[in-house]
Amino acid sequence: MDADTKKTVAAVSSVIWSALLTVMKFVVGIITGSLGILSEALHSALDLLAALGSLFAVRIAARPADEEHPYGHGKVENLMALVETALLLATAAWVIKEAVERLMSDSPDALHVETSIWAFVVVIVSLVIDVNRAAMLKRVAKETKSAALEADAAHFASDIWSSAAVLLGITGAACVGFTQEGSVLHWILLRADVLASLGVVMLILHICYELGMKAINNLMDKSDGEAAEKIRELMKTRMPAYPVTRMRVREVGMKVYTEIEVAVPRELHVDTAHEIADAIEDLIASEIPEAETIVHMQPSAQAEDTPELLIRRIALTHRFGVHGLVLMQSEQGLVIFTDLELPPHATLEGWHVAIQAFRNEVQRKLNATDVIVHVEPNVRELPSYRAPIPKDWESKVRHAMISLGAPLPTRIQLYTQGAHRLCIICIPMEFSLNVQESHDRISAINKRLRAELPDMAKLIVTYE
Repeated sequence: MDADTKKTVAAVSSVIWSALLTVMKFVVGIITGSLGILSEALHSALDLLAALGSLFAVRIAARPADEEHPYGHGKVENLMALVETALLLATAAWVIKEAVERLMSDSPDALHVETSIWAFVVVIVSLVIDVNRAAMLKRVAKETKSAALEADAAHFASDIWSSAAVLLGITGAACVGFTQEGSVLHWILLRADVLASLGVVMLILHICYELGMKAINNLMDKSDGEAAEKIRELMKTRMPAYPVTRMRVREVGMKVYTEIEVAVPRELHVDTAHEIADAIEDLIASEIPEAETIVHMQPSAQAEDTPELLIRRIALTHRFGVHGLVLMQSEQGLVIFTDLELPPHATLEGWHVAIQAFRNEVQRKLNATDVIVHVEPNVRELPSYRAPIPKDWESKVRHAMISLGAPLPTRIQLYTQGAHRLCIICIPMEFSLNVQESHDRISAINKRLRAELPDMAKLIVTYE
């Protein structure tokens, strides 16, 4: 059963029970003259209107988004919650008026309540129905994030307490005859029904405040702090390379609409930026399935480079590759060492000026005491393998991985160029490991695989 069907079934059930309780309470209230029961009957009548409104609201909210309502129709439930709040306030005003008039009246009949077994029956039946109905509506409202059903659930939860107060009131009225006229207990029990009705009013006013504020906050697009914090934590732990600079979150019914701005390198290609945005949207949707996310990439022009990134950036401008970068803060100041990668047939005389320019620029921009460079050829050659490629080479790799207790490969690919061979073995990403742990694990697997399959190819294990 989908969310819209669940909401409709719950709303129809609420309408049926509200109609039944309203009729029962009005009949018994008129017969007994109990203000408490009559106030409960009016409360139930308004609950019936509210339940009908909720049924109407959930059906409207189920309509898909269109050109005029791009965010859907979910906020009609918040509007209905405000209508229910207004109806409850009207009920509270009437009960207060009646209670004050009865307490201030000089007529002995003003406080008289005709108690009967039916008064107790209707209140007890109402309690049982409200307990089950409130629990059902609260569960469905939580599952479907329905503001209208949540309002209904809150109403019927308050009805439990108000019915208990009315039960106390009519019990007091029934016990008046057993007390001495003129005593404090007689005075309290004589007015128990009216005092119980005022207790009902206090509960109604409290519910009105909570429902009204929540509906207003949703209509004014108050930020969902819980969802926003969840998204920030997700980005911080799963995508730390792209820090969140700004975020807006709004709720419309079950949907959570998120606009998120992340800082990215200013040199990022548009295709790569698109792929990163898709990955962020998928990440948020995996944790908040009802979320629709728009990602904006903000070039981090003002973000300062780390010293390592700055050195690599300077090296690229001078057409060098760098590795083995070491930064050491000595007593004399910052000392930098790096390997520079040059073409193997390049002459030192031809590259001397570029090397010196690189050193000077790094020293100046990082205020370094000394910049030391070591020149290396940027050639990585594959070894030759004279033995023929085994027919079952892929099976051999898999069996070797299993024997090592390594994750099963997701992809095994063999590339050849004459006598040169390169075998790439991809294994699933292990998110529980940090960078150092994953590096150590891959290195260990590589080493043992080379020992198991020494004459097949250059073996490189990496994460998919």
